[in-house]
Amino acid sequence: MRILVLSNLTSYTYNFRFEILQSFLQAGHDVAVACHNDDEGKQKELLDLGCTMVEVPFNGKGKNPLEEAALLRTYRKLVRTGKPDMVFTFTIKMNLYGGLAAKAFKVPYVPMITGLGELEKTGKLRAVLMALHKMVMPKAKAVVFQNRANMEFFRTNGIKTRRNVLVPGSGINLSKFSYKDYPSENNGLIFAFIGRITHAKGVLEYLSMAEIEKEKHPDYRFLMAGLCDEEYLQRIKDLSEKGVIEYLGMLSDTRGLLQQMHCLVLPTFHPEGLSNVLLEACATGRPAICTDRPGCREVVKDGVTGLYCKPQDVENLTAAVEIFSSMTEDRHRAMGQEGRRHVESCFSRGIVVNEYMELLK
Repeated sequence: MRILVLSNLTSYTYNFRFEILQSFLQAGHDVAVACHNDDEGKQKELLDLGCTMVEVPFNGKGKNPLEEAALLRTYRKLVRTGKPDMVFTFTIKMNLYGGLAAKAFKVPYVPMITGLGELEKTGKLRAVLMALHKMVMPKAKAVVFQNRANMEFFRTNGIKTRRNVLVPGSGINLSKFSYKDYPSENNGLIFAFIGRITHAKGVLEYLSMAEIEKEKHPDYRFLMAGLCDEEYLQRIKDLSEKGVIEYLGMLSDTRGLLQQMHCLVLPTFHPEGLSNVLLEACATGRPAICTDRPGCREVVKDGVTGLYCKPQDVENLTAAVEIFSSMTEDRHRAMGQEGRRHVESCFSRGIVVNEYMELLK
């Protein structure tokens, strides 16, 4: 079969879809991946794997009608000229525009819902997106969801689907993200935020909490890693110079940081599909403090593998950090071990790969 995969970035595709693409190729299918190349090293690895890579300029936050129309035309051309037997899409823009392109040429397609994004907000954009989802999703052969809350959202909002498939997020490569012994806390606790440094991820809450806690516990360290939105660059710089936080920039491999830290902090109020960084932290054997939201609560169990905090609530997040601080090192280690057991039993990437192979059949 000729398979066309529509994704956003090379790095995203490599980090979260590699094993799916590998399985398609090993089964003898031809695989073309259309995405924006943001990482030459990962692009080469996908080429070496056997994928055909097609460069497609992509702006995740873009709302320019001309740019959006150009992206749709690009996808239509790829489907028309490539004549794929199957189209798989990931993330909202690819799901909608790719779905419209596949629908136009009567090619079977399967989108994955990796989060609801603007669908959970209000305004004109939500209305447009809702209309597009109601147009595209009923024609998909199946719709892949990463959590039940998103599936229920589709049902209650009248977005019809032929068939729903529930997978454990993107899954986690348990060999790549192996369990690491919990580090000593003798020199103070190390907390880390890993992810896009943007408003919806709870960055303001993390920074404010770090200022409060650093005053109380000078030996604590608060690390941050990820691509930073321009609006936060100055504050990140100021707090770094004061020694409140340590900004590590964008990391191509987070495993060293995951091994070093004692606790991941993710105060997101973004409508997640299923948080990859929480999976990675738990797989490494590290507890996490996160919001009690879909996409987070499936991975972290309050009081068992980590702690919950309220979204957009600095005081509550700070209180959760204090509760974590009051626990013994042995308790923290046990939480990390339980997190590892949880992802081993429920979130292996092999589960996701098997579902996609079944969809091809």
